[in-house]
Amino acid sequence: MKSEITYFDAGGRINTEDTLHLAKERALERGIRKIVIASIRGKTVPAALEIFKGSERKLYFASCDACNGCPRFDPEMKRQLEAAGHELIFANENAYPYPPEAELAYRRICEGMKVAVHLSIAVVEEGIIPSGEEIVAIAGTGWKGYDKGGGADTAVIIKTSTAEEFWNYQPLAEHKKSGRKIREIICMPR
Repeated sequence: MKSEITYFDAGGRINTEDTLHLAKERALERGIRKIVIASIRGKTVPAALEIFKGSERKLYFASCDACNGCPRFDPEMKRQLEAAGHELIFANENAYPYPPEAELAYRRICEGMKVAVHLSIAVVEEGIIPSGEEIVAIAGTGWKGYDKGGGADTAVIIKTSTAEEFWNYQPLAEHKKSGRKIREIICMPR
C-alpha cells in the first residue's frame, strides 16, 4: 500500500477545506465510514457538510462543554449538522486519562495529533463508536494563543480504543503486531 501525506506550510484555519477534502478522499479509498471532527464553536460545520455531502459518511462533530473560557458550539451549526443526519458529541479533554508526557509528545508532532488521539479515545469512552474500529479523526491548531488557529489542519486514520487500551503497553512481541493505533497520517502542518 502506498499513500501520500500532505504537509501544510503553517497550521490553522486556512487549511480547513484542503484537510476536509483530503480526509474524505482517504476515507472513501479505505472504506472508512465514520469521521470525527474536533470543533469547539462549530465553524467547521458548513465546509464539512458541503464537502462530505453525498459521501454516505457519518460525521461526528466533537466539542467541549467543560472548558474554561471556551465559547460554546453555535446552536445554528448544531441544527444544520443534525438536519443533515450527523451528530454533535462532547469530548472533554480532562474526562479521560492522557499522560502529560504523551500529550506533550503528540503536540511535538502537531497540536491536531494530540486532539486526534483524544477523539479516538473519547468516542469509545462515550459509547459512540466501538473499540477497534478505524476512523478518520480531524483536528487543528487551536485558536487559543494562535491568531491563525481554529479550523482543521490535521487528519489521521486511527484505531479507536478505550483510554486503558491506548495507554497500556502490551508485551513487546504483541505490541509489534497490533499495538499501532495511528494507522495513517493524511495531512498535518509542518
